[in-house]
Amino acid sequence: MKHPNWLTVAVISTSILTISVPPSLATISSIPEELEINARKAYYAYGQSRELVNRLQQHEQNISCDALGNDAQSIHYQTWLNRGVALQQQQKYRESIVCFDRALSLRDDLEQAWYRRGIALSHLQQYSQAVDAYERAIQLDDSEHTAWYNQGNAYKHLGQYNKAIAAYERAISIKSDFHVAHYQMAKVLEKTGNYERAIISYQQVSYLNPDYYPALYSQGSLLNKLERHGEAITIYQKIIELEPEQHQAWYNLGNIYLQLKKYQQAIAAYDQAIALKPDYDLAWNNRGAALEALKQTKEAIKSYNQALQVNPDYEKALNNRRRLLLLVSNDLSLPYSLR
Repeated sequence: MKHPNWLTVAVISTSILTISVPPSLATISSIPEELEINARKAYYAYGQSRELVNRLQQHEQNISCDALGNDAQSIHYQTWLNRGVALQQQQKYRESIVCFDRALSLRDDLEQAWYRRGIALSHLQQYSQAVDAYERAIQLDDSEHTAWYNQGNAYKHLGQYNKAIAAYERAISIKSDFHVAHYQMAKVLEKTGNYERAIISYQQVSYLNPDYYPALYSQGSLLNKLERHGEAITIYQKIIELEPEQHQAWYNLGNIYLQLKKYQQAIAAYDQAIALKPDYDLAWNNRGAALEALKQTKEAIKSYNQALQVNPDYEKALNNRRRLLLLVSNDLSLPYSLR
């Protein structure tokens, strides 16, 4: 059984909000940084058994695919394949390709060698060659869902979105509960403007794996983009229900309330985000915007100051504070004294 190890997730919407006297606002909706980092890691399905890999690990530091003269022909193809697998475990992808090529020179119908070659090429961002390698693997065994999935990822990187969707669909047809394939397909559907299908795919991911937060964040962001604010709020509330310490969900929730001019609710959500992450400069900045909209000028300036205390080079907060201080200096009626 192959274990998925690669998932790429694209960055969530970064649209900017404005209000009547517009302060500069931070990103409206995003995936938590730790989820985004994890999602960008290579996520592939490995076909060899874990027992084999474990046996090879004790020797892996000395593994080489070099061979002199006719020595390469005297070594069994499975040995070259096993060496390539071990090198791949060490993230030595170029060296692993040499091993897979040696195995294929002895026997060109090795599905696992073509499949592993595709994985290595994907890690090296040689996506066109990766597509070809996965295609050879699929020709030898078209029942392996992870080969279709990895080919879909390679097509996605090449911008060949229709082919990526078709590959993900084949993977899902073989393994219907393959939630990362549903997720990647949703991302491509969203990118190509097929929003309703994307939402359905995100919902399917959450049905299959309720704790898979990237799907929830992505769905919430898309719903907000489509101005389906009530549904987006429900999504972020669901994340908070599942994991109350998801500060990013509180932040995104605050941003939606800010869009809807529900400033008190926005401030309450930002306060929750900041309580969980006191150095959250984006939340401090947008909190200042909400306070400014309520004409709580002194508190707004304090909030911008907090953002700058965390991040002195934060341009949006600098501009917001500068603009608001200028307004204060020009209007003696404002209840704020400069210090």
